[in-house]
Amino acid sequence: MRGTRETADKVLQKLREEFYAGTHGIHIDHDTTVADLAQLVIDDYANNGFKDQRGAAFMKRFWVELTGKRRADTIDSNQLSIWVKDWCADGLSAGRANRRMAFLMRGYRLAKSQKLVRDIPEWKALQEAPPRSGVRTWEEFVAVRGHLPPHARIPVTIEYWLGTRSGETLAIQWSQVRFDHRQELVEIRLDAGDTKTSEQRTVVLGGDLYAFLRDWYRFTKKAFPSCQTVCHYKGRSIKRLQSSWQNAAVKAGLGHWGNPDGKYPGNRQYRGALIHDFRRTAVSNMENAGIPRKVAMSISGHKTDNVYRRYHIVKKEDLIEAGRRLMAHHQREHGTTDNPVEPGEQVFTTCSPTSRITTDKPGSGQTMARPQKRHKPATRAEKCASGAGIAK
Repeated sequence: MRGTRETADKVLQKLREEFYAGTHGIHIDHDTTVADLAQLVIDDYANNGFKDQRGAAFMKRFWVELTGKRRADTIDSNQLSIWVKDWCADGLSAGRANRRMAFLMRGYRLAKSQKLVRDIPEWKALQEAPPRSGVRTWEEFVAVRGHLPPHARIPVTIEYWLGTRSGETLAIQWSQVRFDHRQELVEIRLDAGDTKTSEQRTVVLGGDLYAFLRDWYRFTKKAFPSCQTVCHYKGRSIKRLQSSWQNAAVKAGLGHWGNPDGKYPGNRQYRGALIHDFRRTAVSNMENAGIPRKVAMSISGHKTDNVYRRYHIVKKEDLIEAGRRLMAHHQREHGTTDNPVEPGEQVFTTCSPTSRITTDKPGSGQTMARPQKRHKPATRAEKCASGAGIAK
């Protein structure tokens, strides 16, 4: 092997570390930092083509700002618990805390596979709240849309009718939209590269969605002729709708501020309806409309039937209607919904001592009586007591 003395010293040191760590279990400190762990996750997302690279970049910024220069091997389970306790005390939900820790644990696993760290601190995920089950009525949708600025009404309208995810909605280009003005229909085609499931989806709809997109298209081509994005603000693509949505939902009575005195919407601790509620609403509307499940899943983009059913919220009215349909079916099959037992007919139970077995004995033409329970003979003292009672 050729090289400088410095290179030889580095190779020798690496061999010593591997020997003592693997053979004698001696802990060797590594210089890998939390920022290095975060970068490993970012690289893994890019190499595998994962969709939410923007979310991963946000998580990286969070961990780098929190403790980016700290060595990864100095963090233990106790430190993780302290961080989570502080986050929850500040109002962070268990689900968000779990997402943060999952990102860090992914970095640890990647680092260990490359022998950049030796140990991974233990972490047990917090118990999260059950999935949201809210749906929004047409009246609520119209009310909140009326308080939104014009540019935010388009993506909200698309999500109400189609149940698309926010990332899919904001990525739609005008080249993916076709109008049939004669039949007053609009066709929207989602490219495979923009969907979470990496599958192309197409939907054709008229009515409210057609009218809104038609008018928005005419406005866009007149005011911003070079704009290619459907969801835009003054010709520039929209990235997020959170602030506009929260302000509109509060005005429409679908939400409230936990801290009304906050300077920005992000500091006011919003609680209430979410845009994602329209995804459940769209699924429930398609189910109630009788659209075949296979077609409905191709519109909403659900890949598995199990997740799709979770988005279909069963209302109390649905349960009442189900009961009515069941009784109607029974009446069609049996002709009555009344008690089939004739008046005066004795109804026997398994506890009745006089119940009979109605199974005919082959060849006898008779029924078999259930053997009567034998009573224990009365003792002499009981007979005397009985006789005394009668004499009395």
